[in-house]
Amino acid sequence: MAFVFAPPVGLIKKKRVIRALMKANAYSESSAKRLDEIGLFNPYSFPLVTARMIRRHVISVTDDGRYYINRT
Repeated sequence: MAFVFAPPVGLIKKKRVIRALMKANAYSESSAKRLDEIGLFNPYSFPLVTARMIRRHVISVTDDGRYYINRT
């Protein structure tokens, strides 16, 4: 039986979103950014990963679709 490596796509996506928001200094609702404006390639792929980060309060989304990192 051959071993097939499957990269942890969800984890990679999560790290990319967080790094891009940090680089954009998006730490509050007033400094929030849309994912497409912070330089993410195909920013709205894997919507379940983004939704999970919102549910876990890692990031938040504004009413107009901008995202920022929650500080705890």
